Amino acid sequence: MNVPETRRRSRPRQRLNHRYYLKAWEGKMETLHSQTENSSTYYSSNSGTAFAPDRSSSSVGLQKKLQNSTASSPVTSTDNFILNTLPGRLYDVLRPHLRRIFVTKEQFLFQQDDELEYVYFPETAVISEFHILDDGRMVEVSITGRESAIGIATLYQADHISNCVQVTQAGNVLKIESAILRKLAKLNPELGMLLHSYLENYIRQISQKAVCNMYHSVEERFCTWLLMVQDRCGNETLKLTHEQIARTLGVYRPSITCIALDMRKKRLIDYTRGGISIRDREQMEDFACGCYSELDHHFNSLN
Repeated sequence: MNVPETRRRSRPRQRLNHRYYLKAWEGKMETLHSQTENSSTYYSSNSGTAFAPDRSSSSVGLQKKLQNSTASSPVTSTDNFILNTLPGRLYDVLRPHLRRIFVTKEQFLFQQDDELEYVYFPETAVISEFHILDDGRMVEVSITGRESAIGIATLYQADHISNCVQVTQAGNVLKIESAILRKLAKLNPELGMLLHSYLENYIRQISQKAVCNMYHSVEERFCTWLLMVQDRCGNETLKLTHEQIARTLGVYRPSITCIALDMRKKRLIDYTRGGISIRDREQMEDFACGCYSELDHHFNSLN
């Protein structure tokens, strides 16, 4: 993966843990140790600052209560493509165990090495998976919307998630306990086989993104990423900041600001504080790298 060079401090490399804050400020990522004991915040303000959640037992318990309080009664219909393509009898097996919750922009669903407690099926939300570098930067390795799910690897006895998972666009998701999904897949082998095809697509996307980060320009990746986000949420205006895009692509914010300004001059996009709209999608696709057509083909094959 091609990551911009950064100046490193002359100190031993340290492994990041869950009690560190990741703070974006003027294109640099700094690691700050948590000084608060009562913080259960999973998201930041629109400033683009990303905070890792407090993992104390009281905070986790509170978050679970909040999630349960926002969960609706058993789901009767869904906008998630995986669930919509299941045969009726298999969907009926899952349905009593699915709960719909609303996730907020920049909320962390998982931190790196967290226990894979739930599987999430996005409906209107868009969710990104990030790998955290030694200097604190977060580089996106996959993006998931209504076409797929987060955490399907649990079917293959994966107990923990290797990367952190954060909400890119707020919206609804359906969640199910991983242990329950594993049990249902074991009792219904056809369910496991159908979900396996989506896991293959997830692996394919990670491979494609690795190639993209290595060989394609920031401008190409900027266009590709915006198109992919819009494909997955269907919104005309994307709730994004330059800082958020820079963090996602693993570059400094000034690079994104210059690219966005150039794209606006070409009438490809328009943006206001906290929001970006694609004005000329056809031209945007021309500026995007070849990875977009490849990933778009797989995206459409799942729908």
